[in-house]
Amino acid sequence: MQLEFIDKAPTLEEYKEMRRLVNFMPLSDRICRNVLNNAFHITTVRDNGKCVGMIRVLSEGGYANFITDVIVIPEYQHKGIGRQMMHRTMDYLYSTLEPGEKIVVYLMSAKEREPFYRQFGFRDRPNELLGAGMSQWLEK
Repeated sequence: MQLEFIDKAPTLEEYKEMRRLVNFMPLSDRICRNVLNNAFHITTVRDNGKCVGMIRVLSEGGYANFITDVIVIPEYQHKGIGRQMMHRTMDYLYSTLEPGEKIVVYLMSAKEREPFYRQFGFRDRPNELLGAGMSQWLEK
């Protein structure tokens, strides 16, 4: 295994294939292009050129940052790749700060994956300060 972490989006087809391999909901090509073109930060992981993982940050460059699409394809899972992607992403977000600044990083964990994110300092919701968070799907 010769892993390379690249701060660049995967191709449209690579993104769609990774989503398929981890059983994420299929998205239209138009939405996938928007996802890849409008992210604040994306890291892609390649093994000898093959796209095996990615992580994406949504942000306006201000205080609110949202980590999403933490994907490692099945044959590469449980090899520390997700952990490396998270460390690199958190380090990147920290590097955007100037002295005295503070930002918040949100994510929505897949069910049963919460322990993975706790090791990076994320807290379960609801808790004593925050509600459970909410979401809604819109469909046309």
